[in-house]
Amino acid sequence: MKNTKKLAFSALMSALGVAFMYAGALFEVLDLSTAAIASICVLLVLTELGGRYAWLTYAVTGVLSLLLLPQKFAAVLFLGFLGFYPMAKSFFERKFRGWRCLVLKFLLLNVCTFLMLLAVRYVVAEALWFEILTLVLVNIVFVVYDFALTRLLNAYVFVWRKKLKMKF
Repeated sequence: MKNTKKLAFSALMSALGVAFMYAGALFEVLDLSTAAIASICVLLVLTELGGRYAWLTYAVTGVLSLLLLPQKFAAVLFLGFLGFYPMAKSFFERKFRGWRCLVLKFLLLNVCTFLMLLAVRYVVAEALWFEILTLVLVNIVFVVYDFALTRLLNAYVFVWRKKLKMKF
């Protein structure tokens, strides 16, 4: 019974993540925002249930998004970086402190972005200046995203969790 509640919560967060990304697919300017919001669902599962269920939520949300969304860009962003970043962030912040943690986060971001740009290069021929501009802008936006994710996690743990009274 205990595992059933965990699995149901994980499935509910997966469905919510897909619903967020579906909204992003309907309004194409919201692709990045809705993929980031869907990653918050993974963060909540990670906080409440641990890494195994968080990875399950990431995989289910990503696969369902690829299968169901009419526009796949939000799903690619989620699968390429935003979906698994909460687990990577948690790991880096547990194992490393200070500048090492920050360097590893930026290294992960840039490797994932570079791989996505390589994949895009084979599908759509883009100019080199576009790829460089993309890398610069992604790093700037990442600072805001990482800060917001930390603040949301703190707000959830110290304020919302007590009010929700979820028991697993």
